[in-house]
Amino acid sequence: MQLSTLICALFASTVLAATSTIRTSSRAPTATPAAIRAAVPRVLKPATPPTATDVQNSITNWVISVNTVNDYLDNPSNSTKLNSAVVFAKDEPVQLATLMKVTGLPLAGKNAGTVLMGNFGSIVSNLNSVQTGAMSTNDATAAVNFNRCCTVLPAIGALWTAAAVATKATTMPAMPNLESQCGQMICATGVSSGPTNFTLAKVVR
Repeated sequence: MQLSTLICALFASTVLAATSTIRTSSRAPTATPAAIRAAVPRVLKPATPPTATDVQNSITNWVISVNTVNDYLDNPSNSTKLNSAVVFAKDEPVQLATLMKVTGLPLAGKNAGTVLMGNFGSIVSNLNSVQTGAMSTNDATAAVNFNRCCTVLPAIGALWTAAAVATKATTMPAMPNLESQCGQMICATGVSSGPTNFTLAKVVR
C-alpha cells in the first residue's frame, strides 16, 4: 500500500471516531425519575363561622390526620410514617380551630375542644422528639398512645358530633379510628380523662 493511501485511511478513521464521540456526548442525559412527593394535608379555606360543608371538609381532613398518626403508632419503627405523622398531627389543631368557631357549638363540643387544646402540643412534641432522638421511640410512642387513647381521640369524637349537630352536617363519623394500642390501654379517671368521661378533665377558666 502506498504511503499516501495509508495516510488517507488513517485520517478517515480518525474523523469517524471523533464524529461518533461528539454524537455520543451530545445526547441528552437520561431523565431521572421524579421524586415522590410526601403527602400533606389539604389546605382548606372555611368561612367564619364555618358552614355545614366547611365542617364536613374539616372532619374529612381530620379523619385522614388521625389515621396517618395511627398508622405510624402501629408501625413505630418506620421513619417514613413518622415524618408523615408529624406533618398530619400539626394539621389537627388547624381543624380544631375551625370547629371551635361553629355557631351554637354545644357545651360538650366546647369542653372537648378545650381538652384538645391542652393536649395537642405534647403529641407533636413527643413525635418531634423521636425524629431528633431526644426521646426513645418506645418512651415517646407510649406517651402519645396514652394521651390519644385516653383523652384526645374520645374528645375528637365529641367535638365532631357537636359540630355536625350544630351545623346539620351529614354523614359524619361519630368517632375517629383508634390505634391498636388503645385496645390494651387502661385509662384511670382522674389521672387522664378517659374515653367515657373525658369532659371531667379540669379546665382552667
